[in-house]
Amino acid sequence: MAAAREESGGSKEGEAGAAQRFVRAGLELLDLEADEAEIAVIEAVDGHYRPVIERLLEDELDGIEPEPGTDMSRPPA
Repeated sequence: MAAAREESGGSKEGEAGAAQRFVRAGLELLDLEADEAEIAVIEAVDGHYRPVIERLLEDELDGIEPEPGTDMSRPPA
């Protein structure tokens, strides 16, 4: 998305276009089609969850060992 920001001067319109191209390309790879309403839902969900996902990725939780004896098929006690 950095290229889209540079081309458009960082405008929201350029970022939205780049995001929509990214979504459409991913759907095409999976041989799926989406209409404008479905694309709008994908963008809304992405806008809602992206900040949380980015914070989790920044935390670098890869080095943390899982809790011993954890049964992932059951809820936490």
